[in-house]
Amino acid sequence: MDMPKTVCIISLTPVTDEPRVLRQSKALADAGWTVIVAGFKGRQAPPSYWSRYIEVAHVYEPRRLMDNVKLDLKRRLSQFSGVAAEDYYWCYAGYDGILEHIATVERVRCDLAVAHDFFTAPIAARLAELSGGAFTVDCHEFSYEQYMHDKNWIKRERAWTHAIEKRFLPRASVVTTVCDGISDALQRTYALQRRPTVVRSTAFYHDLPFLPTGETIEVLYHGIVSPTRGLEQSIESVKLWRPEYRLVIRGPGPDDYIDQLRVIAAQHGVTERVRIDPPVAFNQMIMRANESDIGLFVQEGISVQKRFTLPNKFFEYVQARLALCVADLPEMARLVKEHQLGVLVPNVSPRAIADQINALTREKIDAYKQASMKAAHTLSWEHEAQTMLRAYGVEVHQARAA
Repeated sequence: MDMPKTVCIISLTPVTDEPRVLRQSKALADAGWTVIVAGFKGRQAPPSYWSRYIEVAHVYEPRRLMDNVKLDLKRRLSQFSGVAAEDYYWCYAGYDGILEHIATVERVRCDLAVAHDFFTAPIAARLAELSGGAFTVDCHEFSYEQYMHDKNWIKRERAWTHAIEKRFLPRASVVTTVCDGISDALQRTYALQRRPTVVRSTAFYHDLPFLPTGETIEVLYHGIVSPTRGLEQSIESVKLWRPEYRLVIRGPGPDDYIDQLRVIAAQHGVTERVRIDPPVAFNQMIMRANESDIGLFVQEGISVQKRFTLPNKFFEYVQARLALCVADLPEMARLVKEHQLGVLVPNVSPRAIADQINALTREKIDAYKQASMKAAHTLSWEHEAQTMLRAYGVEVHQARAA
């Protein structure tokens, strides 16, 4: 009989709203694990299957000029020294205080500490050491190239990001990530002995009805509303769409950026055809999406990170039983073709987006919706979670044996 297992999931995001954390923790709880989650406060209440929720926050202590000089030196030395990179990490944004809160104040001990992305890996590693357990890193992104559109990030943060991943990913009992392309890039970049386990960001299975396409055809983008996601080009393209189409953008984003999108809609004369909605709760997101007809996501493949994108929203659109209109990037294109889910946009230009939207008839949209119905079980979290559970269970067993 298996001994009870405890996992501490660490994600420096609003964790009660973080889809991957919620799915991961639910699967572990259903498999008999005691689940502790540490992270920032979200909009929703913690779910009942969390045994404990530990709210953490960055606490920035005032620093003297000389302290800032020393800190900047450590950052610069990160490209040459993993020790310097870790020293910089603990002073950088109150990460030492977060570890102290979890491990000392809350006295968390666990069989497995799960770090979400590189910036929680040192915390998970220390917690595992204190607990005599294992730690894993779940890489949502290829962080080394995550912000290649930002020159300041490239100058200040990229080398340090690389150094932290190089120091901690090889030490993790298992590394998981969201798609094959990023798995291969991580193994190649950090000379990992084992290829990271692919656990895609599939959504919970939803038993939703097929809704035939009506007179007005609604195209939906949902998710974070921010630059580099093709939203400006998508709004501009609406003026080229057939008149029965409307665009809905739904999700959280900075007010000033959302205002910019409204200005773009006005400049192109499509204000009446573009609606920008606030986000909805995680447990309502797919049911609301089911009211639309087409799920939209186009972005440029400007880096490894962007080229191999396979986001939550792709699978949420499938669970919402939508037709898909997405960028012709390798990971998304493979699944669209395999399951006949929709159309692929060859580049992120208003004309290219409009050409694919206008190529869709109501009959084609309905056929793609039916394909989503057929693929919903295969592309669900209930199916995908088994890969994660096997990997985590093996690592805990080995750590206990050691």
